[in-house]
Amino acid sequence: MPPDPIPLRRRAPAHGLTLLAVVPAPAEEGAWEPADPAFGSELVGEGDLAALVAPAPAPGADAAPEHVTARHWEVHRALLRGDVAPAPVGIVFDSADDVRAFLAESHAALHGALDRVAGRWEFRLHVGVTEQGLARQMALDLSTHIYAELRRISAGAMTLAPAAGGVLSAAFLVERSASVAFQDRAEVLGHLNGALALDLTGPWPAYDFVHMHAVTTSA
Repeated sequence: MPPDPIPLRRRAPAHGLTLLAVVPAPAEEGAWEPADPAFGSELVGEGDLAALVAPAPAPGADAAPEHVTARHWEVHRALLRGDVAPAPVGIVFDSADDVRAFLAESHAALHGALDRVAGRWEFRLHVGVTEQGLARQMALDLSTHIYAELRRISAGAMTLAPAAGGVLSAAFLVERSASVAFQDRAEVLGHLNGALALDLTGPWPAYDFVHMHAVTTSA
């Protein structure tokens, strides 16, 4: 079952600060080195939490490939440093004060999200068919078995909309310390099911296990 969404009761302005993720506040003030200084990311702290933010792109530009790539690397850098609750694209605050207000107002929910992903990260699996004669129902049955096997050794799992032409897609929340064992098991399952193609990617920030949604308010 997906986690309850964290409401963001903020008006989305044309410019401001875009939210990338929420992390535990670092022990030292200003202890953040962006992956790309030109992207302008920084931490805005409030108590024991900090928001990773960057200057908001122009309206509609958040889907531009260069912005998506820069955003990914900033959040991934946070992931390599510790626990991170990633935010969806398009969450924009007017100012740093509004960011701090969000951290204060959503303190309990954000801590719940960070507790859920503590010491964990996400892997995604896409299953396709390599054997032309394999019936789709059989492919789905085999894929479901693979999903069940990997779910058993993960901290959380959910199915996703299949990739184009695929049979099954899924996300797994995996203990960082168990990542090698998880990847090894996926490789074994791939060898045991030669009629299927298993594409395992990750580790990723736990995008599918942290839900934030914007609630638009009037100016």
